[in-house]
Amino acid sequence: MAPPPAKKAKTDTKSTPQISGDSLDQDFLLEDNFAPSDDSDHDDGQAYDPAELVASDDEDGHPHRPLPQSDDEDEDQQPAPKKRKAADREGATSAGGEGGEGAGEQKKKVKKEKKPKKPKAAKLQELGIGESEGLGLLPLAALVDALAEKQKRALPKLSNMEMDDLRLPESYLIDTSSTTERTNLQAFLRAAFPTLPNTLAKVPKKEGSPRLLVIAGAALRVADLCREVKDFKTKEVDVAKLFAKHFKLAEHAEYLNKTKTGIAVGTPNRIGKLLDETDSLHLTHLSHIILDATHLDAKKRSLVDMPEAREDLFKLVLGNKDIVERLKEGKCKIVIY
Repeated sequence: MAPPPAKKAKTDTKSTPQISGDSLDQDFLLEDNFAPSDDSDHDDGQAYDPAELVASDDEDGHPHRPLPQSDDEDEDQQPAPKKRKAADREGATSAGGEGGEGAGEQKKKVKKEKKPKKPKAAKLQELGIGESEGLGLLPLAALVDALAEKQKRALPKLSNMEMDDLRLPESYLIDTSSTTERTNLQAFLRAAFPTLPNTLAKVPKKEGSPRLLVIAGAALRVADLCREVKDFKTKEVDVAKLFAKHFKLAEHAEYLNKTKTGIAVGTPNRIGKLLDETDSLHLTHLSHIILDATHLDAKKRSLVDMPEAREDLFKLVLGNKDIVERLKEGKCKIVIY
């Protein structure tokens, strides 16, 4: 049996009919002057053409229309890449200028701006390293000041008064600034002291009493210098090689007690200990103390630059009371090679 027909609702023809979306038929047509009211979803203030409405209905049967697309949106409707967002944030931060974000950007800039690195030569100069290659070419007044600075670095714990007492005056030094030969010790000695070879040929009266005392910074350098002056070696007069590597102090003391030497080449530590702790190295014939300031090692350091060597040089050798007394008397001179 067919269901009874639904009762029709009474309508007032005099009043405006209330039409809901549920009662619209698919054949319903909008009037030409119809325009949707402005709401929060449509802020462009423009009326929409009825042609923009689509025929498909939503789940409730209501017709719907697509939202308007802005002109600057991409066709694929892909979200902006993260890099662009990061760039926008940086631009906004820099544009702000004030507040926490501006301060943060300023910190970033400060962090990125690295301090320029000092050249290696400048760093070495601050440490007093590397300029000693031309130390022997300085005039006496400048040489005294340079040695005083090296002495201060070697003995930093001494007071100013103590440093003044240990300062090497010009009378202790020989000016060899005019001697440009600095590549070979034998050639240097012959150029700076033409009569010295004849003096070295004389046989000392006492064993272990050299005429020249050459101070170098390391054992390998001592060996090199001994080879450079080997021509001064004779059957009666030897060239002593004095350093701690491979040789005990007692062995060197025994050697000097039995051997007459014209030149003794050694490190500051071994020379100082032979002077202070043994009675084998004598100063009776000593006329020159040669400081090897020409040679620079792999770290661009010379004898007066090496912390481990220059302290022993100024304290154990040039600070030895017997050597100081001989320097004051003018019987011995210091030469910068």
